[in-house]
Amino acid sequence: MDRKIILLITANVVLAAILGVIIGMYLKSGQEDCLRDDDPYGQLRVKVAALADSLDAIAGVAVIFDNGDTLSYNGDVRFPMLSVFKFHQSLAVCDSLRRAGIPLSGKVLLTGDDLPENTWSPLRDEYPDGGIFSYSDLLVRTLQQSDNNVCDFLFRTICSPAGTEEYIRSLGVDDFAVVCDEKTMHDDLSACYANWSTPRSAARLLETFYAIRDSDDYTRFIWQTMSGCSTGTGRIPGYISGQVSRIARKTGTGDRDASGRIMAVNDMGVVVLPDGRHFCVAVFVTGAGCGMEECEEFIAAVSQAVLLQEFV
Repeated sequence: MDRKIILLITANVVLAAILGVIIGMYLKSGQEDCLRDDDPYGQLRVKVAALADSLDAIAGVAVIFDNGDTLSYNGDVRFPMLSVFKFHQSLAVCDSLRRAGIPLSGKVLLTGDDLPENTWSPLRDEYPDGGIFSYSDLLVRTLQQSDNNVCDFLFRTICSPAGTEEYIRSLGVDDFAVVCDEKTMHDDLSACYANWSTPRSAARLLETFYAIRDSDDYTRFIWQTMSGCSTGTGRIPGYISGQVSRIARKTGTGDRDASGRIMAVNDMGVVVLPDGRHFCVAVFVTGAGCGMEECEEFIAAVSQAVLLQEFV
């Protein structure tokens, strides 16, 4: 065989081997050195990575433990939040009410025009012509039931998406965006990706909130209301609800995209253990080719693995 051809073949083989190593390193980058000998969370990292790798989707996980330690998988990847951003909104709304001197018991009128059809809205289903509601009533609807009409009403009348983003950043939390209301996302599914967060950012916001949860009536209200979240009960609480003292959380769920994949199956929350310790966990799933049940089971399994780590 011609010497030049042999050299060319050899060079291609070497190049392929190098590319294989680079790609392998890239694919494993989300695992964050799972096998470090000095890592007390090494086994948990391996478990989380294995769960994520078995899912036909892109998954991201971030955990902040009671002692300040952190763990993540794809923790810096941007995921569409969907209704998870209603937690961000509730914090900004309560700050606006606080600064304006308006109590949560303050009343406001919603008309039928504020409650359009063809979107998720338990309040509209109960009161199609509208009514007078307290701000606490409305926040319960957004935080516990993810009511889209109530969310947009609060954006229009209390704190806009831009105002929400500005307030959350003032808390020292970055790596997220809130730019669209629910109507915009309903009219254009691609807009659902505009409201995004990294898992690390979501967990950091939870930890920031946990530190101030008892600072006044507004934060105490959010803490209590999130503890009664009624959506996605098969996610974070799925395998651990009977083993912990409290789970305060917010879910987000997306439709299927043009290729038939689920845009988002998310949950973020603070889990309080019976001994008073806690951990913050954010689990985001996007582009899922599997079913909703499998995505929720993944979130439940991650939460269970983190809980077992804390009980060791």
